[in-house]
Amino acid sequence: MLVYLPSSNLLATHCRSLVLLVAGLLCLAGHQRVVAQTTPAVPTGPFTLTQALELARANYPALRARQAAVAAAAADVRTTRTNFLPQINLQAQALHGTSNQVRGAALGGGAIPVSGVRPDFSSQATWTSQGGLLVEWPVLTFGRYRAIVQRANAATAQAQADYEQEVFAHQVQVADAFMLALVAQKSVALQSANLRRTRALRRVIRAGALSGIRPGIDSSTTNAENSRAQLQFLTSQQQALQQRMRLASLLGLPTQNIQLDSMEFYTKLPNIGPAVYADTTHTPPILRLAKQRVRTSEAEATRLLMNKRPTLSLVGATWGRGSGISNRTGTDGTYPIDPSLGAGLPFKAYNYVVGGALTWNVTELWRTKYAAGAQQQRIEQAKAEYDQQVLLLQTERQNAVLQLELADQTAQEAPQQLDAAQRAYVQAKARYDAGLDNLVVLTQAAVVLNRAETDQALAVNNLWRALLLRAATNGDLRVLLDQL
Repeated sequence: MLVYLPSSNLLATHCRSLVLLVAGLLCLAGHQRVVAQTTPAVPTGPFTLTQALELARANYPALRARQAAVAAAAADVRTTRTNFLPQINLQAQALHGTSNQVRGAALGGGAIPVSGVRPDFSSQATWTSQGGLLVEWPVLTFGRYRAIVQRANAATAQAQADYEQEVFAHQVQVADAFMLALVAQKSVALQSANLRRTRALRRVIRAGALSGIRPGIDSSTTNAENSRAQLQFLTSQQQALQQRMRLASLLGLPTQNIQLDSMEFYTKLPNIGPAVYADTTHTPPILRLAKQRVRTSEAEATRLLMNKRPTLSLVGATWGRGSGISNRTGTDGTYPIDPSLGAGLPFKAYNYVVGGALTWNVTELWRTKYAAGAQQQRIEQAKAEYDQQVLLLQTERQNAVLQLELADQTAQEAPQQLDAAQRAYVQAKARYDAGLDNLVVLTQAAVVLNRAETDQALAVNNLWRALLLRAATNGDLRVLLDQL
């Protein structure tokens, strides 16, 4: 509503102050809401993979951004629907000006036009007023409204599919990072045990060298082996810290001081049965997203084709006018002018008009033809990208099956290597203690044992990661989570 009033500086000042106050309160509330949303909940104890996935879904900023995009697309649908509601415009004017005008004349900007001039001329000022109501309602769009709404719904479905794909891809990354952090944590424990074993051996050999039972070179060799074990332990700690930092980043946490629950990753092997190798009927999120892009492009093509159709609208208006100029001539033959505010503001004449209007932009016939042709090429592009994604997914599924088979075979063989290495170390230590072998043989046995322990942990972890890869290509993590 536009209202022209004189001496309104005080009112405008109060309005600006009120607007600034409300805006400040809204900004403060919005800032508090954003702070509350972006402050993640840091776990206080060891948490499982399932908890990590839930934490990542709630905290990771990129996922919250996708959620906001879905909400915005849904709001666009509601906005699109309101565009076809009746458009109602209200206007009121209070003007002060010369009287060389028709009674009740108004400024532009939506007012009902007024024609005619006064038969006499006078520069005396007076008040005029005008108020009107204009209604326009596109009651029949010949399919354009439905096409526009369907296009908005398709955009919302695409935003939802994009969010689901982002969530699934991130969940796979979190699960993989969780497993890598676990194996790095396991490596620290193995290297710590190896360091304790080396230190215990060094104490025994040092005591023997000091008593003259062992040669001095054995003491020097064990010192070198102890330093090597110490370096391996420090390297494992560094790798574990890096993996925890990566996992914390994917979880949306500001700290890497997190504790992981090893769950059943090292107490059992996953059950790799025929159901794991079989392709599920579940469509992966990345294919759903690619398919929805095709549908959105097709909906856009339909919307473009509807633009060449006309629009039938119901229109109506009513308005009133007031003026300080009299509608009757005086004794001198002129129209008397009353400059007072009370004479000019009250309405004295009322009017209305109703009808229908058919609008058809003929040039849209040519523009729509070329726009629809360009959109058809975009549809072909989306379909080709979908076919490409299907091909890539088939290749990834085959690779996942091969990786799973190799990881399963490795996990079955690794315990035998560990058992043989443990036996070899016990035998080498017994022969060294009995003086039947030198320190080189014992040291080599210790190295083989440490490598076998590490290979065992990696084999088990790689089998779980291969199962994760298989679940990712099937588009459903339940293949993995159901076994934990």
